[in-house]
Amino acid sequence: MNNNQLDFLLQQIEKGTASEEQMAQADALLTQMEKRMERQIDGWNTIERTTHRRARTVSLKWIAGIAASLLLLVSVALVVNYRYERQHYAQQQPKDTFDNPEDAAAETQRALLKFSETINKAIQ
Repeated sequence: MNNNQLDFLLQQIEKGTASEEQMAQADALLTQMEKRMERQIDGWNTIERTTHRRARTVSLKWIAGIAASLLLLVSVALVVNYRYERQHYAQQQPKDTFDNPEDAAAETQRALLKFSETINKAIQ
């Protein structure tokens, strides 16, 4: 049915001079238009849901990527800091060293004697 025929049919219905056949044609046309509109609206809803889902997925991917990057950065920083502290500790020179072996032996004897006295007090 073309536009001219549709206009004529609608004018007949408005005037109230439409026949039963014309009313049946109008009813069939309206039913057909309603189904087409429903399909179009359903298509739009599908597109909208898909777009919304994609937007949420993209934002979640960004958030997960940023969180993973921060975790990696913190892990690298902790490993580097641990290695630096370990290396720094290993490079430190002992403070209580003696140039003279006799002084070292005397100091060792004194430390062992103090240790022994503490152990003996604990036993008694």
